[in-house]
Amino acid sequence: MQYRCSRPSVRSMGFLSLQFCLAAFALTACGPAPDLSLKGVDVSTSQVDSDTNVNLEAIVVMGNLQFPDIEFPVVNPKTLQPLGELDLQHLSDGTNRISISVDYSQATQLDPLLGQTLPNGREIPLALGAQNATLVGIPALENSRIYVGGDLQSDLFVGVAIAISAFDSTLSQVPLPLNIFFSQPFSNELTGIAGLFTGTEKGQNGIAVFAKRSAAQSQQEDSVQTASDNELEKLDSVTMFRLNRLFHKRATLRIK
Repeated sequence: MQYRCSRPSVRSMGFLSLQFCLAAFALTACGPAPDLSLKGVDVSTSQVDSDTNVNLEAIVVMGNLQFPDIEFPVVNPKTLQPLGELDLQHLSDGTNRISISVDYSQATQLDPLLGQTLPNGREIPLALGAQNATLVGIPALENSRIYVGGDLQSDLFVGVAIAISAFDSTLSQVPLPLNIFFSQPFSNELTGIAGLFTGTEKGQNGIAVFAKRSAAQSQQEDSVQTASDNELEKLDSVTMFRLNRLFHKRATLRIK
């Protein structure tokens, strides 16, 4: 069965710049924050034969870093049955596109254990508002993960955590796993969340993007979710300098 990713046009995505400035880092005097922002996000559904696919498209700015132009299948980790695909693409304006299409019915029948955490073992961002929903985490590549859950008729969640090899040497030196995320509503029905996750082992460091589509309108505000101040102190000035320098380096990332 072939899966087609529903790709809404970039113009239709109501782009509102989501600047992920790591405001909490400024309090730690760690130096300039890396240039990571979520420029646009869209969640949709599409019919593929008799199946309903859940689709996420996000436009991410990562300084001068760029994704490789690749697409690979999302499969059931036990049966290897195809569930959809994940596409990464570097665009001509310097931004990066993440596109996901996953069979909702098949995916949500999987074990939800991996849907509770990021690859670093920490919980998914609380700002996503998925505490009362069941999310499934589907392994992708070596250490990355696709997330889908919620309800097609109410709150629908979809996201991806992308493990990045280049972050390992910089962020794995932090003595405990951290999640640093920024959320912003793009409309009363759609919220995007982007950020960094760090871990103490290789394969536990990278970028994650989540989106929530709500059937009912709600008033939402920008928010920053970080670890506690004591944990943030572990990100010393040397680590922040190296991370900032990495984001300003023109390079194609290796995805794990």
